[in-house]
Amino acid sequence: MEVKRRLIFPLDVSSLKEAQKWVSQLKDAVGVFKIGLELFVAHGPQAIEKVREAGAEDIFLDLKLHDIPATMEQAARAASRHGVDILTVHMLAGRQAVRRTVEAVEGGTKVFGVTVLTSHTRAELMEIGYAPELSRDIKEAVLRLANLAYRAGCHGIVCSGKEVSVVKEAYRHLRTIVPGVRPEWAADPQDQARVVTPYEAILGGADYLVIGRPIRQADNPREAALKVLAEMEKAFEERGF
Repeated sequence: MEVKRRLIFPLDVSSLKEAQKWVSQLKDAVGVFKIGLELFVAHGPQAIEKVREAGAEDIFLDLKLHDIPATMEQAARAASRHGVDILTVHMLAGRQAVRRTVEAVEGGTKVFGVTVLTSHTRAELMEIGYAPELSRDIKEAVLRLANLAYRAGCHGIVCSGKEVSVVKEAYRHLRTIVPGVRPEWAADPQDQARVVTPYEAILGGADYLVIGRPIRQADNPREAALKVLAEMEKAFEERGF
């Protein structure tokens, strides 16, 4: 797979015109564009259509579905009929709901299970009710949810770069999307608690990287994306890809 198709750029905007502008500017350096809650809630399925029209090769609909099984099943089926390539569900929805989601998608849409958000700290995990042993070691919490994803038939999971190597060791066939990635030359991570560089993430076993702010805030976003690709390519070569 071409390295650029492993780089995901989040369209964290509410304007369709702005989203299309980013796709047009970055489409030769970025292979996957992520439509999250902000853009999708603002414009619905039209966002998918307009992002595709602007030249996106692959579309990642990051809704983190988390509801009762029947609702997740119907939502996933509807999303896949819009031709999205990747759809996320939250593993805290439970194995039955996630399995029904996986079984519902059509047309090659891949379902990735979100484990522990990269913004979460150990203290926050304890506050929301994680068992003490899982709160103390986030890797154990991620592994438990990765096991659920495996048993539910997910194509992959979403986890931080701090946990990706242990996930790959346990579930080698699961694809991994890693957010919270910051090149060494990028600005402060701000809203991420567990971050790694692109090189570290790929070397650890990441299959896809989500990188937004370091590219978006660069003086030349396209050059920044190409710089990230070069770092990713080096790591993939060292992994023997």
